[in-house]
Amino acid sequence: MFKTSVILICLLLFPFNTYAGNCLNLMKEIDNLLLETKQLSKDQLSEIRQLRAQGEQAHKSGDHKESEEMLKQALDLLDG
Repeated sequence: MFKTSVILICLLLFPFNTYAGNCLNLMKEIDNLLLETKQLSKDQLSEIRQLRAQGEQAHKSGDHKESEEMLKQALDLLDG
């Protein structure tokens, strides 16, 4: 019974931990791309930094879905 309970808890928590951890990976990716990318206007750089900061704040407050959306917008600006 105990073994089954532990397995069930792990299965329930695993997706949430994975999802929450993705925010951190996206922030690191943005930071790395900002260091490598030199051809951004001041407006683009400002918008990307603002989206990254908002994404980090959403992550810290537990809203990982919103965080991921903002961070992906920032990445799209970096890629596009």
